[in-house]
Amino acid sequence: MSNKTESNNTSNSGWDPRFLLAIVILGFSIAGVVILAVFVLKRDSTLDTTQYLFGAILPLLGTWVGTVLAYYFARENFESASRSVREMAKQLTPMEKLKSIFIKDVMINIGKAVTFILGKPEKEIKLRADIIDAKLEKENYERLPILDTEGRIKYMAHRSLFDKFIGQETAKGKNPVDLTLQDMLDDGKYKDVLTGSFKTLLETSNLAEAKTLMDKIKICSDVFATEDGTPNTKVVGWVTNVIVEEQSKL
Repeated sequence: MSNKTESNNTSNSGWDPRFLLAIVILGFSIAGVVILAVFVLKRDSTLDTTQYLFGAILPLLGTWVGTVLAYYFARENFESASRSVREMAKQLTPMEKLKSIFIKDVMINIGKAVTFILGKPEKEIKLRADIIDAKLEKENYERLPILDTEGRIKYMAHRSLFDKFIGQETAKGKNPVDLTLQDMLDDGKYKDVLTGSFKTLLETSNLAEAKTLMDKIKICSDVFATEDGTPNTKVVGWVTNVIVEEQSKL
């Protein structure tokens, strides 16, 4: 804000404060040298006195002028270089920015995420009581990674998916309280989403790789970082499409 104001004030007045300062410094320095020269020559015009006085004063004036001018003009060059860097940064594409960001630096630590552990068979897991009420409603979350007891990702579901399935089955006359995770898996289209709406990578992969996976699969909006980059090992972190989108902003 201050740079903009300073720029506007400069353009309105027609004068750059740094230019005026340089003129004033040079003017006073030249005037000082001339006055000193006249004073010395009037008092004592011998060669030794003149050489001694000018040898002591002129380097001092020159150093002072050079230091002040260098400070102000170097500052201007620095500001110009900074503007150039900012302009270059703006030219980066979102994908180029994502290539420079590693999953491990922005992922949700799986130990701190709301997850569901498959501690019993899917046919014994009630959608309403065990998943929606105990997890999503209680924690006010919309997404739920479902892991096995070894910490490997098994299913990925969003609240909207559960609600859609329960609504569908309720319309068929089934009691929503009785519906289980296995009932959901028995419906092919829901099983495809539960098992195919996520991908895995190494935590050292970059966000551009994660976005590429999400873009390739329409229903994929989550990528999990695992110990070896495959679904066969323990999950260590989680990246959502929201995180990728936020990080891609320039």
